[in-house]
Amino acid sequence: MDTMTKRYALPLALALMGGPVVGQQNGSFSARKAVHPGKTMSATHIPTRLADPAGRTPVERAAFYTEDFSGGALPAGWTNVDELTPQTDDPVYFEWSDDPTAVDAASGSFPEIGVFNASGASNGYIWANSDRGLTTAPASEHLTKLTTNAIDCSGQPTVMLSMQSTLGVFNNNANQFCKVKVSTNGTDWTEFLPFPCLVAGDPTPPCSRFSANPQEVLLNITSVAANQPTVFVQFEWQGDWEYYWAIDDLQLSPLPDHEIIMDLGYVSTTGNGEEYGRVLTTQLPATLNVGAVVINFGAATQTNIIVDHVVTDEDGNEVLSDTAGVSMLASSDTVTTDKDPDLPELATGLYTVDYSLTSDQVAQDLDPTNNSKVRTFAVTQDTYSLDGIGLHPEGTETLEQIGSGSFADNTENVKLLNYYEIYNTLTVTGVEIALGPATETGSSIFISILDTADVLATPSVVNEPLTQSSDPHVITAADSIAGVVGIPFDAPFSLSPGGYFVVASLFQGDGEADVFVLDDTTIPQPNIASALWIPFDPPTNQNLYGGNGTAWAIRLSTNTGIGVEENHELDAVSIYPNPTNGILHISTTTNETYTAEVMNMLGESLLTMKFTGMTTLDLERFADGIYNVRISNGTSATVRRVTLN
Repeated sequence: MDTMTKRYALPLALALMGGPVVGQQNGSFSARKAVHPGKTMSATHIPTRLADPAGRTPVERAAFYTEDFSGGALPAGWTNVDELTPQTDDPVYFEWSDDPTAVDAASGSFPEIGVFNASGASNGYIWANSDRGLTTAPASEHLTKLTTNAIDCSGQPTVMLSMQSTLGVFNNNANQFCKVKVSTNGTDWTEFLPFPCLVAGDPTPPCSRFSANPQEVLLNITSVAANQPTVFVQFEWQGDWEYYWAIDDLQLSPLPDHEIIMDLGYVSTTGNGEEYGRVLTTQLPATLNVGAVVINFGAATQTNIIVDHVVTDEDGNEVLSDTAGVSMLASSDTVTTDKDPDLPELATGLYTVDYSLTSDQVAQDLDPTNNSKVRTFAVTQDTYSLDGIGLHPEGTETLEQIGSGSFADNTENVKLLNYYEIYNTLTVTGVEIALGPATETGSSIFISILDTADVLATPSVVNEPLTQSSDPHVITAADSIAGVVGIPFDAPFSLSPGGYFVVASLFQGDGEADVFVLDDTTIPQPNIASALWIPFDPPTNQNLYGGNGTAWAIRLSTNTGIGVEENHELDAVSIYPNPTNGILHISTTTNETYTAEVMNMLGESLLTMKFTGMTTLDLERFADGIYNVRISNGTSATVRRVTLN
């Protein structure tokens, strides 16, 4: 199998600025196992809160078929095969257990999946162990298929499959290789995806590497199973060297009469789908594109659906509101509301967009908690960013990292490209990059800007920038501690209205020191918003790929002082404790006069004070989150990232 499908499965699906779609490279790249020997915990782990991505919670349903796996073995009559693993190797079959900790053998020491947390796991569940205790990847993939015996769905006009489940992937994206299949004859199968957002990568559950534990899976299989006397359900998993898939409390039941879901809310300043986390005041358009995706998961038609979009500033003042109406939405149908209300002048600061829906039947809704969404974005003076790291609503932010250590056969000159739409002529001075936690001292980054239309027409022009930094920025220990680096262009550069790629070219240092960039996976972005260029050997014109629909933390800056002071290390400064609950101590080993400045993730200064030797900052009045603390002695400076919780 071409390993291109393992991480970056999609070709460039959206060609901005009229450029053509670029085809898939015939070569391949894969995650470097050396980064995670034995799949154990490492510095690349970025913890996040576990949650069901659909926002659903387990509810009681009038099931007409149940299987809780309490019988002491796989249910009688079910078939259990592995169609790919050679007979000389260990196959991957589903097996029965009543020990929730049995799955730890396949957890790779990750605590998220070390115990199967389904409510009835101690009474029995089934699981497939793709890991198999192997120390190296197997020579071939497994194709595990577990098929039920015939289930009678006669007299059931609607059918919902539900189960509690947990899945961990390492090489194969679950949204391609993990399926629930339904058939009425055992030959012709219709596929459903129980984990549509789950992809391989650095662990940020529930959409990267591990699902929620457990995840309440709800699948509408009415189109195949309704009123059918013979229905087979098959659990199919094609894996290379994954973790495990566990299943409990399988049920078939009627769809709830009323269950309307707001699956997505979006806010875009371009109207093309990009959701910028930070927008310059000079790049705000005349209208704001807002909308929501609404699904009728219930059996009954929903009528008079109203979707409200309300934008408020950080003080809670309403600055914009709009309403979209849908007269009728039939069972299993989806509708997208899309509006472009006039955008008033916005001051710098953080803005929140609240989306909510009602209908004639909403009072009878099965789960009203999934009838709303929240988005945030910031208006800034000097930073334009696709990512919204540090700005997302509490508990929703999910992060990965990507860099020179992500690809086994391409470690030098990996290019990460972010798309930026320029409305009004803009003079830019450099790029700010948020570094991944696995970044090592001695690696380096070049920055450049490309014309988007030129790149999409001829990918080789990634080596013909409009402007760039002629010298690499070598990552220092201070950069790694700060978690962010500012790199200036050789000279300020003027961008005319149009579309541009801002590029970070990543290089290993001596001794294979790697550099990683944070990837904001919180909000789905258009596939081309963050693109990837890989220097395959031999090179071809087909080495440009769409990203994972996420946002590299590569930010365009107009700050005239970017990278000037922050590139100088300031020795003998200690900041502790970090994280802190409010009290932050700063100490130095010299008698110089220092300035301490606390800034939020918008770059706004919140607190400034001068001190000599040692001081204590009280941050208790500020909201929990991430802050930058800059210490300067007038000639040199260091920036430290501090977490307040």
